[in-house]
Amino acid sequence: MLLEIKELTVEFTSMQDKIKALKNVSISINQGEIVGIVGESGSGKSVTALTILGLLEKNASIPAGSITYKGRNILTLDKKELQALRGKEIGMVFQEPMTALHPTMRIGDQLAEVIHRHRRISYREAYQQAVISLAEVQINDPELVARKYPFELSGGMRQRVVIALAMSAPPDLLIADEPTTALDVTIQHEILKLMQDLAAKRGTSIMLITHDLGVVAEVCQRVVVMYAGEVVETGTTEEVLHRPNHPYTKALIGALPDLAVPGQALSAIPGESPDLRNRPRGCVFASRCADSLPICVEEPPVLEQAYSGVHTHQVACWRREAE
Repeated sequence: MLLEIKELTVEFTSMQDKIKALKNVSISINQGEIVGIVGESGSGKSVTALTILGLLEKNASIPAGSITYKGRNILTLDKKELQALRGKEIGMVFQEPMTALHPTMRIGDQLAEVIHRHRRISYREAYQQAVISLAEVQINDPELVARKYPFELSGGMRQRVVIALAMSAPPDLLIADEPTTALDVTIQHEILKLMQDLAAKRGTSIMLITHDLGVVAEVCQRVVVMYAGEVVETGTTEEVLHRPNHPYTKALIGALPDLAVPGQALSAIPGESPDLRNRPRGCVFASRCADSLPICVEEPPVLEQAYSGVHTHQVACWRREAE
């Protein structure tokens, strides 16, 4: 196993409040696997990624849990060790490429700087490799693009550059946080296919963070569904998308045209996500669930096997089906 998050809890403290952004989150990723992390805004997806990278704000604390990467607990590493891990071993692709690219540096120089630092080769060799990296992400005329600034490129081109930047080491784990949200459908498909091909070629594992189950269905082997900072369902993509067990997962699928039952009206999830400053005592989804039981508001459900004989499919719900 490449990465294993176990019972991770993350809290943010302000002058007035303490917010438990993650509660008992457990996620695993195997070598060469693409795992989708899905959920609404505020579900804890990005906080999970930032915790792995050691990029949480100073007001964050981690009272419980561990993140094991290649046998080492990332949470015990010092600043220098984390810096060595980021980029070289774990790459990151952000939603908005302009935030990841230096606006006043040419593309080739940005790539060459990262390659020079991580591979310990001469700057000239690093620049040559930067041009090769641009070609690998299917950028036409990479020599010309290497001389351009980020603002001279389209959104899709910039995202390709960011992927080249993240894969330049190359890393064993790539975390992609909503990498296609700002792109049109055609470019989105091209970027997802590019990430798949690079991962297959290099054996890189991918944690794909998204709110779009259609994206998960297209590229992921497994999926983790998060809600209000908790994992509510997990399993293979086939299990979760074609036999959803948690009411929240069912609601997400029911709201997606590509995955909804043909002829059935698309549904909307009523209500709002709970206030994490005052986390519910029981199930975090109970206030929005049409099938809520009295126990749901009193006791939090445990993530357990959804179907006998299918150990990969787990759900945190008092109404889970156990056939």
